Amino acid sequence: MQCKRIPFPGKPKVFLDCYLLDSGLRLGQDTARPAVVICPGGGYVYLSPREAEPVALAYAAKGIHAFVLNYSLGRDTADFAPLKELDWAISLLRENAAEWQIDPQKILTCGFSAGGHLALSGGLLGQERPNGVILGYPATDFSGPQSALMRTLFGGEDDAPWMNLQTQVTPDSPPVFLFTTWDDTMTRRMSLELATTYERCNVPMECHIFGSGPHGYSLANAASADGSSQVINPHVEKWLDLSVEWLFSVFGEPEFRDYSTSHIMEAMQELGIELPVSSDAQQAMNNA
Repeated sequence: MQCKRIPFPGKPKVFLDCYLLDSGLRLGQDTARPAVVICPGGGYVYLSPREAEPVALAYAAKGIHAFVLNYSLGRDTADFAPLKELDWAISLLRENAAEWQIDPQKILTCGFSAGGHLALSGGLLGQERPNGVILGYPATDFSGPQSALMRTLFGGEDDAPWMNLQTQVTPDSPPVFLFTTWDDTMTRRMSLELATTYERCNVPMECHIFGSGPHGYSLANAASADGSSQVINPHVEKWLDLSVEWLFSVFGEPEFRDYSTSHIMEAMQELGIELPVSSDAQQAMNNA
């Protein structure tokens, strides 16, 4: 894996952490892989580390390039600056798709809570829109009690398009995978309303509402628990595998063909090593 940090021009606090899988490996027959741009939550006042690197590594383990956007916070979010930063990140992936072995038609955003608001904003309002969106307990409607805080941070009026994203869904909106829990009263209603809006516009969506679990559980396992057993839930943890299955079902399953993955003979030739071996032995090495 190649890890790199790319700063946003003119904003040292804003950067994209990249987790690029080895370009020498293929996902099925393809060298180009899907990519996910992760937007951690934190109410636009901080970025939750539990929803950043652990999630990126989990997607990387599934064969997907992962990126974490560290976007503007607090007063720096004026005029919804994080959306412009997400546009920049997606554009960066598409510009470097060939070098980084990214399929430019399989770039998704993934966000949690307020990061879910940003991830969906990219899909509905962005200049450089993702092909799909993965939402974890997203805060999609800021027209209620949170409106005062969001007006303070973003500026503008209550009718700004990003204040209530459910009003921005159209038949051309990207497909969404959404998950939350019934116990999460902070986002349960918003998730149900978003699902209803997607149904009304006839846009593909997969929606999972698990029974129990608090807000902000991230992967729902020990890797992202940060010392708290309250967010560990093996049933809810299944959301990641489900999201990967959904991604491949919507954007295409990897194709596999049975052939040897051994490169022993190639390596020996590069090293100038020649051994007097029988044809049966050489065939066995090729098939190793």
